[in-house]
Amino acid sequence: MIAVLATSSPPPERGRDREGVSLDRRDPHPNPPLFKGRARTCVLGATLVSALTLIAASDVIAAGNVAAGRQKALACQTCHGLDGLSKLPEAPNLAGQPEPYLVKSLNDYRKGIRKNDMMSIVVEQLKDQDVADLAAYYAAIEITAKPAK
Repeated sequence: MIAVLATSSPPPERGRDREGVSLDRRDPHPNPPLFKGRARTCVLGATLVSALTLIAASDVIAAGNVAAGRQKALACQTCHGLDGLSKLPEAPNLAGQPEPYLVKSLNDYRKGIRKNDMMSIVVEQLKDQDVADLAAYYAAIEITAKPAK
């Protein structure tokens, strides 16, 4: 039965096997692909995926060092506390916040997208690695919540 199925439907005709097709010697591919444009689509798709990966990775910076972040957080403790729990009502708690969120927030302050008088002064001197270290430190702080009694 399998042999019958294999012989009942011949493979698609390509290149020299096609009837009525003259082989042009200038054509570098005597057996052109069955689906024209698919190779170009794959290359375009791969290029698109690569471009999107680079765009996504452009905001990602080197992995932060928690110990270095703890040292750098000394400058932040006045408002945010060394433990990441805010000491001022207008300053947010940073403990346990997701690292990508903290990186994005600090970078937004650095670029002027987010504005705060105190943060604008503090972030001027931060480098990319400082941002990564601070974000790693505050994200590494574990917080627990107790239900109200």
